Amino acid sequence: MHKNDAETAPRPISRRIHEAYSALPEGERRIAEKILEAPAELAVWTASELAQRAGVSNATVSRFFQRLGYGNFEEARQDARRLRATGSPLFTGRSGTAAGDPISELIRSETALVEATLSRLNPLTVKEIGQAIAQAPRVRTLGFRNSHFLAQYVTAQLAQMRPGVAPMLLPGQTQAEGISTLGAGDLAIIVGLRRRPAGFARLVEAVATRGARVLLLADQTVRAAPAHATWTLDCVVDTPQFADSYVGAISALRLLILETGRALGEGGRAHLEAVEELREELGELE
Repeated sequence: MHKNDAETAPRPISRRIHEAYSALPEGERRIAEKILEAPAELAVWTASELAQRAGVSNATVSRFFQRLGYGNFEEARQDARRLRATGSPLFTGRSGTAAGDPISELIRSETALVEATLSRLNPLTVKEIGQAIAQAPRVRTLGFRNSHFLAQYVTAQLAQMRPGVAPMLLPGQTQAEGISTLGAGDLAIIVGLRRRPAGFARLVEAVATRGARVLLLADQTVRAAPAHATWTLDCVVDTPQFADSYVGAISALRLLILETGRALGEGGRAHLEAVEELREELGELE
């Protein structure tokens, strides 16, 4: 996308909400929650229906959308309808009727998560991200708690394809020490699935402030952080079973890894061959 296109393109409503979220009064924050939980519904709700669902007055709904930069509710709804018409697939990712045995049930629910997550991705955006990962001087990865192993996965895969890939935080480092190494042109891959640590949005903002581009993998519970990301990929993690599932997120990461390999071309293959030669010399693998 050319710079002028980025400057003039209208901001989607979800990004407007994230940008305003931290300063919203309680009533307007409840409206934001309802929209972010089911963005597609904004295209069909009336202002009164939204007010009723959020437990606020119609006047509060009007103030909320004016705060986001819309003239009124109808203008925002038309924006939502435009996004819906372009094929923006905002699924819930929830499973249907349980199968007769646990293995069949798990296959159905996990397959649904992969399909729901990958169906949300725009192929052009995936290609753009792959090229950005291939071209960035340095790539740094970050993830906390259950998101940590996903960050480790993408680190290990990309490091076989190009130099300059490493975790953002080394053992024993503070966040400030890791973030301070980033600069303009670098790319940070941050995995932030739900139950993120406190201050997560502030951390993403700090990374973006360094001039690095940010690829954020999150789910629909994330708030405020996407306002500071260059790209945000929405991963479905909710399942009928105990604990979240990350098959959708790891499939999205695998797709990005494959796209990065295509963008690197012969250079990526040459780097992988050098890595394999060193492995052979060192006798690292069975």
